[in-house]
Amino acid sequence: MPAEHRPAWQRLLAAVTLIAGLGVLAVALFIWSGVYPVGADREHLGITTWLLTQVRERSVATYSSTVEVRPVHDPDMARLGAAHFEGGCVPCHARPGEPVNAIVSGMLPPPPDLAAALAKREALEEIFWIVMNGLKYTGMPAWPSQLRNDEVWAVTAFLDRLRETGPAGMNAYPSMAGIDRLENPPPGGRPAAEARQPLTECRRCHDDSGLPTLSALVPNLAGQSETYLRRALHEYFGRRRPSGIMQPVAGALSSAGMERLAAYYAALPPPPAAAVDAKAQERLRGQDLARRGDPDRDVPPCLACHGDGRAPSFPSLAGQHASYLLSQLELWQRGGRASTAHGRIMASVARRLTARQMRDAAAFFSSEERQPLGGRATAAGGQP
Repeated sequence: MPAEHRPAWQRLLAAVTLIAGLGVLAVALFIWSGVYPVGADREHLGITTWLLTQVRERSVATYSSTVEVRPVHDPDMARLGAAHFEGGCVPCHARPGEPVNAIVSGMLPPPPDLAAALAKREALEEIFWIVMNGLKYTGMPAWPSQLRNDEVWAVTAFLDRLRETGPAGMNAYPSMAGIDRLENPPPGGRPAAEARQPLTECRRCHDDSGLPTLSALVPNLAGQSETYLRRALHEYFGRRRPSGIMQPVAGALSSAGMERLAAYYAALPPPPAAAVDAKAQERLRGQDLARRGDPDRDVPPCLACHGDGRAPSFPSLAGQHASYLLSQLELWQRGGRASTAHGRIMASVARRLTARQMRDAAAFFSSEERQPLGGRATAAGGQP
């Protein structure tokens, strides 16, 4: 049928098809020509930047809408987040109030001024989502371990504080991030070589000779067995134990470096037990759970594996921070530490615990004095 005799809708469809085809051909020729500059020495075209920005912001808003916001106004969480920021974010974003590295500033797009970027982004769920998932085509990587949203919430807590105070209110950053803890080495020194590199400087977060942990959400290592500490480092190194912070740290260590660190911390005196506070009932219930378990919920006694007569590959929980113990039990419940043989054992137990039982166990163990491995035999479920 001649074109002039076709219905109007068919002529319109043919015209639209022709225009679309010519548009596709033009785009293909443009891409093939290679004339669009992709070097990081100049900005995108204005329309390109606008489109990328719109896609990014709408995507962040959509995907972050399902995030369940956690409370972030905890000083221990903010300190832990500052330590994470120092170890993972400072290379690109710099410390609060300091200029970005000249090489990093040559990225396109460059890392944003965090204070200004945070001031424009009020939703905590969006901050969390960006730190957890990163952003394509910006150089912002995803968090190294997607199973550790507790680590990302700690960073979010720090960024929320930075947003509230601004760089001018971050004079305490060296203390928050543990930087000032590196200035005074402990008596007798500590393992040399790798352990003294900034990335693997354990003292910035963990306990050391006469020095407590940076935060109650950081575990005490002093006095743990060499076998356990060595196992933990090798699990981090092999990426079997998830952590966006400890996996890179362990990855920078040699086997000899791990051996030295394990021996060093095992030789340190254990931390003192926490003072028994007003939560005496929690402690008593936790003591009963630790000694007898909960047969109704098929929960074994904690001291069967974590008592004074424990196997060297199991950690002592006595004298550990209650906040840290509770956070790890919650992580096991969510399946965040079920990727190793030992982790699967604890994940199975943690899933049977109630929220109150986890708080009780944490309160009990934090108030106990740690004994040397094998110092007192502890019968499973019995009195030490």
